[in-house]
Amino acid sequence: MPKSNTSEKGYFFIISALLIWSSQGIVVRASKMPVASLMFYSLVVSLVIQSFIFLRAPIRKGLPSARGFFSIFVLSVLSLINTLAYFYAFSYTSISNAVFTHYIAPIVVMLMAPIFLKEKITMTAVLSVSVASLGLWIIMRDVSVLDVAARIFSTGAGSTGQRFKPDTIGIICGLISGVAYGAIIIVLKIISDNNNKYLVVFFQNLFVVMLLMPFAGQTPATAQSLWIVVAIGALYSTVATYLYYSGIAHVGANKAAILGYIEPIGAIVFGALILSEMPDALSVLGGVLIIAAGYIVIKKG
Repeated sequence: MPKSNTSEKGYFFIISALLIWSSQGIVVRASKMPVASLMFYSLVVSLVIQSFIFLRAPIRKGLPSARGFFSIFVLSVLSLINTLAYFYAFSYTSISNAVFTHYIAPIVVMLMAPIFLKEKITMTAVLSVSVASLGLWIIMRDVSVLDVAARIFSTGAGSTGQRFKPDTIGIICGLISGVAYGAIIIVLKIISDNNNKYLVVFFQNLFVVMLLMPFAGQTPATAQSLWIVVAIGALYSTVATYLYYSGIAHVGANKAAILGYIEPIGAIVFGALILSEMPDALSVLGGVLIIAAGYIVIKKG
């Protein structure tokens, strides 16, 4: 398959995964379950589904090496940190603060890719990150970088308790999730060429389940929460993850990170369709800029 067609296929897979993930905030909120419990039981569901793929003979014969298992374990820890921190950011601070801080990930990737992946920092990547960041800032315009920094580092009256109020904790969680998300992209890019994506997803989820087991809590108590757990396990932890891992094998780390800005656009669309939260004119402008950044990546990539 020609390289350009392969890249286009990779872009399609990544964008599809991001659009699926963009709806998870609505689903998570509807579950009314503790974050750790929701993650644990949904991943158990995904493991049951993925085991049918894992048990296929051609897949079993391609088990990762010891180094591959270690890389997948590192990926699992980063995934756990990313998801927990992101969900807790939503719990402690505004959605604007959580999303704004989480999407420092492309900056993290841009700084790490030359070191770990030998990817050059191109003008296209710089331009795309700048345009997408401006678009996100317009959408989340009630918070600024200076505001975030002030809330984290402000000493107030000098009291540690005043310094780390719930809002500040949420902002710190958002930053942690953004750094973890950026690191996930780097690790995925490193291991994608030498490991079967189905095995990577299976063992990643298995490791996360093992890490979360002490904090699982009670099983879903209502039919609604049970169906949500099944939906998250099947759609977000299986289908979307497979799509993303398939796509990143054909797309550079910087490009994959920049395309991540599509996720908040999807969240706005789902909010408008499901919650009737219609975006204003400035939010639409911000969304157009983010889409333009994605177009630059795909067209110039």
